[in-house]
Amino acid sequence: MRKSRKNRAVQAVPVLVSVLLLLLVNLAIVAKLFGVEYSAYNGSIEGTFIAISRIMAKYPGQWQWWPFWNGGLPFEDAYLPFMHWLVAGFSLLTRLSAARCFHIVTAAIYVCSPAAVFWMALELSRRWGASLIAALAYSCVSVSALLVPAISVDAGGALNLRRLQVLVFYGEAPHIVALALLPVAVVCFSRALTTRQVKWQLLAGGVSACVVLSNAFGIVMLPVALACWLMAFPLRPWWRAPLTVAAIGIVTYCWISPWLSPSMIRAIRANAPTTGGDFRYTERTWIALALVAGGFALLWLGLRLFRAAPHLRFFLLLGYVPTAIVVTGYLGTAIIPQPLRYQTEMDMVLPMALVFAGASILDRVPARARFAVVAAVIGGLGFQTVHSVLYARNLIRPVEPSHLSEYQIAKWLDTHRPGERAFISGSSTFLYNAFTDNPQLAGGHNQHTVNTFIPIVGFTIYSGMNAGDRDAEYSIFWLKAFGAHLISVPGPGSNDYYYKGFVHPEKFDGVLPLLWRSGAGSIYEVPARSASLAHVIPASAIVTRTPIHGLDIAPVEAYVAALEDAIYPPATFRWKGMSEAEIEATLRPGQVIGVQVTYERGWEAWVNGKPQRVFGDAIGQMVIAPDCVGSCQVSLAYTGGWEHRATRAMSLAAMLAAIVLGWRGRRPKRGTA
Repeated sequence: MRKSRKNRAVQAVPVLVSVLLLLLVNLAIVAKLFGVEYSAYNGSIEGTFIAISRIMAKYPGQWQWWPFWNGGLPFEDAYLPFMHWLVAGFSLLTRLSAARCFHIVTAAIYVCSPAAVFWMALELSRRWGASLIAALAYSCVSVSALLVPAISVDAGGALNLRRLQVLVFYGEAPHIVALALLPVAVVCFSRALTTRQVKWQLLAGGVSACVVLSNAFGIVMLPVALACWLMAFPLRPWWRAPLTVAAIGIVTYCWISPWLSPSMIRAIRANAPTTGGDFRYTERTWIALALVAGGFALLWLGLRLFRAAPHLRFFLLLGYVPTAIVVTGYLGTAIIPQPLRYQTEMDMVLPMALVFAGASILDRVPARARFAVVAAVIGGLGFQTVHSVLYARNLIRPVEPSHLSEYQIAKWLDTHRPGERAFISGSSTFLYNAFTDNPQLAGGHNQHTVNTFIPIVGFTIYSGMNAGDRDAEYSIFWLKAFGAHLISVPGPGSNDYYYKGFVHPEKFDGVLPLLWRSGAGSIYEVPARSASLAHVIPASAIVTRTPIHGLDIAPVEAYVAALEDAIYPPATFRWKGMSEAEIEATLRPGQVIGVQVTYERGWEAWVNGKPQRVFGDAIGQMVIAPDCVGSCQVSLAYTGGWEHRATRAMSLAAMLAAIVLGWRGRRPKRGTA
């Protein structure tokens, strides 16, 4: 027994040394990021993630409605929450700013990611040396930049570390988090399926929940990885492993369903084909998908015929999928929305596929030749590590936020027009709520948008397409319709990354009152009879037809006219937290209350404790038809409705099932006591 323990300890030494080496290499690369509060890359989307984490820490537990973006949306639709839980929790624990905690947490996860890759490679292959080389290659080499010229150009060179650029320059921290957790989930599922131990089944469910709740790309890649594992490591009976995976998946989804609700899945499915490009399926797409699927089937069949080792089958099959997605995307056909963003998955899996394929070849050559090749590879990786460290030091650039035009706009509005909704344009829309609690009309992530007409409004305001000399008129019309009383426009001296996206930034000059201007940009006021988000309107003014496009204002003209008509008494609207509000209005028969907040099932209203009718109009905003005449005080709350109750019941049932399964798994089997 002592000898066995000693052997295990000796075998653990190279593994621990490998993990330590990987941590040190990646710490050297990303060390500078630990000291960053705000990044100089104001065009990245990380400002939205900082905003979510900041607000979660500021309003703990008030996580039902998100009133800050797109006229409001269910909190879970703001973004998948796992990384934001980590950042908000770390911020509450350390009392550091959410921005600083965001960079500390993401940098720490980045450092650990190659160690997770090493663990997966070692777990599946039992080859320590090849696993270490594969993880080192992932640490300092971007295969996508080496293989795809367009990626190399965007990264500034084929030797530059694309994964780091994606994190620092583009701000895709949740994507990097999902990528770091994916290998851990594969290991947990592998052990759950091969040992059939309850503890690994529970861990597989827990880690897969973290992957899925990190990023939508994790939602795609996790089932792909599990399918590749099942095809590479067939178990007997053949049906047991897929059934176990399905059972873990179902229970896990029930557990996390409050944060990945059916309505959120519908929103992602509806928005994904047109977010970041036109990814709707055409005949050409189906042909490309059939070719990619055929190639995958041929690869699997070929690996079986040549009796490739199971771990090599897994790495090659898994490496094929993101590579095919990226390559077909660069060739002009997207077989999945936003295909080019699968570069990071390609960079993680392809090094393992190439290293283990090379290792299987080197197994057949003399020891001297094998040693020479390994020495050359290690020397090349050493050079790449030095290059990556230097690249990272140049890439990672902090900035004093007060120097940013986005900060200046947010703070001016926070000081002079607190609480008012504004249309924030350009890259300011990303950083705005990192600095202020003021709501904005747009903002956030289009793929999660609930009110799908708001992106059309944004496109109309930015582009002025086909509007001619009525460009400003159409823009002002929609700003009034959606309760935006202010609009920011980047200036020619702005450091706004998206300044050129505003086709006619001067169109409001002399048309709207100018409140503030600097080289960074301008803030205009949109005149309105009332600054409230609630308005008394006639029932005949309710919008009943969704406009075809941003110039089709006819269905909404009566509604906007009613907002400005002094014949209707003003109504007050006051938030009482993030998901509750109070409205006071005086109504006559035939009148209703139009509320410029996005309608979702789950909004409920009461007058004197009596439920009132709440519904949505044709542009996605809320209408309340109170059963009262004269002075009315309406209590309004977002409860989530039946879906909220159903998903929480599912989550509770899943947790109870996991507890029972874990308790039974701890009980000794008969005859073993």
